[in-house]
Amino acid sequence: MMKIDNLGKVYTAIMAIYFVVSGFNALMDIDSKLARIGLSAVDLDGKVAFILIYCSLMVGIGIALALIFYFSKTWIYSAILAVTIVSSFIAFRLLGSIMLGAMSSTQISFILVELIEVAVGLLLIIKSRQVPRVYAG
Repeated sequence: MMKIDNLGKVYTAIMAIYFVVSGFNALMDIDSKLARIGLSAVDLDGKVAFILIYCSLMVGIGIALALIFYFSKTWIYSAILAVTIVSSFIAFRLLGSIMLGAMSSTQISFILVELIEVAVGLLLIIKSRQVPRVYAG
């Protein structure tokens, strides 16, 4: 139990740091990030939109994971949130690929990494005995 608890805390910390670093990293070099994912901004408003959509979302998720962990005194809720968000990324990557009729190697590599993130999170959540059995009502 203690080992799972420690691994859960490490997972939560890694995911929170990953989201924050990813958001700030893109913010530091917007043009490079846009080019890496095959996008371009036609003007400054496009870059601001990218900052709002990607950077603020990623940083906000990372901070939310950390705050939920801090205030709830357990890693479970943060891990559930991280797994849910990353699962959503996977689902919408797949949906987008189906809608467009193709999946790029970039999307495949993102999905593979995200599947690992989800699998590790789910394994820790399932193995943990901390999952609350009481629901808000």
